[in-house]
Amino acid sequence: MFGSRKHVVRVTRALGIVALTLAMATPVAAKGPAVVHRVSAGGPDQCSGLGVHPGCDGNYSLVATQFADGSASGQYTDRFGRIGGIRGVVDCLAVVGNDAWISGWLVSGRFEDQDLGGLPFSTRIRDNGASMNEPPDQISSSHTGDETPCSDMAPWHLVDAVEGQVVVN
Repeated sequence: MFGSRKHVVRVTRALGIVALTLAMATPVAAKGPAVVHRVSAGGPDQCSGLGVHPGCDGNYSLVATQFADGSASGQYTDRFGRIGGIRGVVDCLAVVGNDAWISGWLVSGRFEDQDLGGLPFSTRIRDNGASMNEPPDQISSSHTGDETPCSDMAPWHLVDAVEGQVVVN
């Protein structure tokens, strides 16, 4: 009997170590690929930067994440006031310094009577900091129907997002 008890104790210890190892490894494996960059932007669109009242062209919001394996995900919404808007999924994010280029596909959208769903989109944002002493953050227009991927880093014209916030990490 004594030999049996020793065996049970050894097996129990071994199983405990295996269980502890699995418990410690599981959260790491569940996290998925590491995040390389995360960007976000939002506000009452580019109207203030053009000298027009905030929100004259609706509003926008963007969240995108780039992972270590090169993949990207996120969502982009741009409302065009009363004449429509778009909602897209992000599949490409390129970051250089405080500039980010984002592209993907529209899952829905309208501009006046035109259906934009299924078209590609691309845009660009710039994070100029969060201090009132720094220049305003900047955004570009939504470029729809243009298959320029974010990796091309198109020189889209930037407009001040005076009342918005852009974060590029």
